[in-house]
Amino acid sequence: MSIRFGVIGAGHLGVGTARGDSFIRALEAFPDARVAAVCDVRGENANRAAAMADAQAFTDLEPFLESGLDAVIVCTPIRFHAEQSAAALARGIHVLSEVPAVNTLDAARQLADAAKASSAHYMLAENYRYLDEVELVKRMADDGCFGEVYYGEGAYIHDCRELWRDAGGAPTWRGQTGSGIGLGVYCTHSLGPLLYFFEDRVTQVAALATETSRVARGREGVFNYKMLMRTARGGTLEVRVDTVSPRPHAAAYYALQGSTGSYEGRRGLGDEAKVWLESQHEPSRCGDSARWHHLMDYAERYIPERLAVGEEARVGGHGTTEYWMLKDFLAAIERDETPPIDVYRGLDYTVPGICAIESVAQGGAVTPVPDFRTEGA
Repeated sequence: MSIRFGVIGAGHLGVGTARGDSFIRALEAFPDARVAAVCDVRGENANRAAAMADAQAFTDLEPFLESGLDAVIVCTPIRFHAEQSAAALARGIHVLSEVPAVNTLDAARQLADAAKASSAHYMLAENYRYLDEVELVKRMADDGCFGEVYYGEGAYIHDCRELWRDAGGAPTWRGQTGSGIGLGVYCTHSLGPLLYFFEDRVTQVAALATETSRVARGREGVFNYKMLMRTARGGTLEVRVDTVSPRPHAAAYYALQGSTGSYEGRRGLGDEAKVWLESQHEPSRCGDSARWHHLMDYAERYIPERLAVGEEARVGGHGTTEYWMLKDFLAAIERDETPPIDVYRGLDYTVPGICAIESVAQGGAVTPVPDFRTEGA
């Protein structure tokens, strides 16, 4: 039986990617799913996206949620994610929510409580966790290629200043400034894959940032966050998030260090992802240094199904990431199983970025990160 999907937030074609449209296209690869409804506060956007899927268009959330849906995809601005996800979960509707999961600690508690009380499943749509390179490194790590992993780096460096205003000049969610909007550091693209490698969560974060006015005159707030984190199992993580600096993109950089191996992603200008493995390569010495080797030499062994996937899996806008993510979400619904990035893991990816704001306000002080598995238990 087909799973009836609804999309909340079609998106605006004039400002970056219309995310709702992306998911509608991506769902076409799955015969057991169909988009039945689209909701957007702008009627023209709702109608456009609904027409793509021969679906019903709504501008109000309540009638949309009451239209007989099995699952929804939340693609609205961040400050609405928790509220709209909780409203769907309260009706027994499965939720796939765009990132970050929430924008405040209060919203995190609201979402965790809603997911715990619901018969439906919640999953965070962290698509970078589904990059082929990330999956390859994860499987190699699980196979012991790097030994005991104890350090990781991630970076999301992407000049998004053009997305601060829409075609009419009005501020978008990216373009809003000031403390009132309650945005944490948009760290899930960087932190999510690292926590996937480590199978761990962050317990402490210390962060520093730069005044945005240094790049954008008259602009409030800070950017260029540098986050240092400790995990529950004693790992150390370093994450940089910068969506303002004028420079070439480095939106998906990762590195991993273990007791018997190392991995570094691409840095640009023809660079390639690379590994060094003690069990297979030359020894690491002070004078006669070890050398890097191509990561993708291991792809055929570890991710053959990724290499074989067809072009129909590449329509979501970020390679095949939406395809594999939706595949996992649909499997969780059909089998009634916990999704890979459930509400607690989604908050693990998100909440350190909220705590980083507090750390910056305190001059880089080490700030504890709550675990919503035990909060209120």
